[in-house]
Amino acid sequence: MTRKVALRISRLAVVAIAGSNVASAASCDRACLLEQMKQFNANMLAHTTEKIPLGPNAQIRENTKTAAPADSKWSTVKHILSEGVYADATKGSVIEHVAAETASGRTVYIGTRLKVVDRKITEVEINFDDRPDVNVKNLVPYDPFFNTIVPPEERSTRQQLERIIASYFQGLTDHKPIEADYDPRCDRYHSGNRVTHNSRNGIEDSGDVGCYESNLGPKPWGPATETRIALVDPERGIVIGYSLLQFPNDREMQINEVFKILDGRVRLIDNIGLMGEGIKTSGFTD
Repeated sequence: MTRKVALRISRLAVVAIAGSNVASAASCDRACLLEQMKQFNANMLAHTTEKIPLGPNAQIRENTKTAAPADSKWSTVKHILSEGVYADATKGSVIEHVAAETASGRTVYIGTRLKVVDRKITEVEINFDDRPDVNVKNLVPYDPFFNTIVPPEERSTRQQLERIIASYFQGLTDHKPIEADYDPRCDRYHSGNRVTHNSRNGIEDSGDVGCYESNLGPKPWGPATETRIALVDPERGIVIGYSLLQFPNDREMQINEVFKILDGRVRLIDNIGLMGEGIKTSGFTD
């Protein structure tokens, strides 16, 4: 075998291995990701967490704290009342917002993100809201509008969607949102509580305003740190973002928000925002 032929074979082998790795990383399509979440829920409800296909050194956190699935608050859930589930095969992410009832009869709202690599779960991120003001009447059933397909003429590209939501989180920092990014009818819900176009929302003191106006300065929050765009679905106009929003007196709010975007404008936001103290990091970078 000549040196030239040997080098050519070596290069082909490298290409083949690289191609195999790409195929492996992309092997879990949308249907596969949705099934991963379905089985995760089933195992949590059945208390068979040992059957969850965790990868080596999987990182699991609930409300930013390290927690084994069997010891998490999620394990107290008895019934799922409603759910909205989203998948992004490009990022290997599947994320759900679930209204549920615990064994004690409490209604809770849960955001769960799974990162899937080679059909193994490498990250589990849970935002668990068990506060008394979870508003079940706006959570059950989960709003079907989020999962509607956006008409092609109103659909934004992945890059355009990411830009809109990056600007949204920047607006939480400098309180200079871009008006053109918001539909005037945009509403934001915090665990079922509508805080826009609702002067008596009991959550924010913004008055009867929309998503754009509610973030105009000055505000008692900001900056937004550790911002992550974890999922993008152009076909459904969905982006899901995470951040830590800073408040005075060393308080931070964990934010997990689902955005519905039509014709380049944010139309609806489903937020889980949990206040804490001394939170230095979410523990995740993707």
